[in-house]
Parts: sequence; C-alpha cells; structure tokens
Amino acid sequence: MSKSELQRLSTLALRQRKTRLLQSLTLPANLIHASFLERFLKCGRPNCHCRQGQKHGPFFYLSRCLAKRQMRTLLLKGESQILQGRRGVQDYQQLLQTLDQISWINWELLRRGETLPHE
Repeated sequence: MSKSELQRLSTLALRQRKTRLLQSLTLPANLIHASFLERFLKCGRPNCHCRQGQKHGPFFYLSRCLAKRQMRTLLLKGESQILQGRRGVQDYQQLLQTLDQISWINWELLRRGETLPHE
C-alpha cells in the first residue's frame, strides 16, 4: 500500500491494518540479507565456445555489501543450496516490505497527531 493510499484511510482503518500486519509478522529462521544473482561467464580458454557468445552457466551467487565498500560473494552449489538461498533472500525482502508498511502507518498516525501505543 502506497503512502498516498494510507493518507486516504481513516485513523481506525490505519490502526486495524497495523494490527493485522503485526499479527502476521513472523521472523523466518532462514532470512538472508543479500542479493541473489544469476551469472553467465566467459572462461580464460582462447578456443572455448564462450568466446563466440555461448557463456558458461548459469552460476548462482549470494552477494552482500559490507562496510567500507567491501563485498562478500558466495557461490551456491547444488539445487538445494540455490533454492535455500533464493528463498532466504525472498523471506528477507518480504519482512522488509511488512516493516516498511508498519513504519508508514506509524508516520501517518503521528502526522495526524495520534499517539503510538507501546504494543
């Protein structure tokens, strides 16, 4: 739900939506804060078919930025690891979307002069 859609809702509707979001909020155990990447690569062999456009792959990676422009990358090996990596990133993104909705509802309630109870 966008910020403008939230602004059109009544205060009661906002509070009810926030309650539903909080009740549905679960913390999946396999969260992964990373990007899921699919890559096709060229090798170093001069006569390989990858030099004519048919690259090697796909290879699947998890990539994460750390402090001071450092990057960590993990090559996922095997279908099980690929599925777990993809799902962990999706779960993390879903959690962020839910938290962002709750944050915007709180923003709108404060903008209206409402108090935010400690729930």
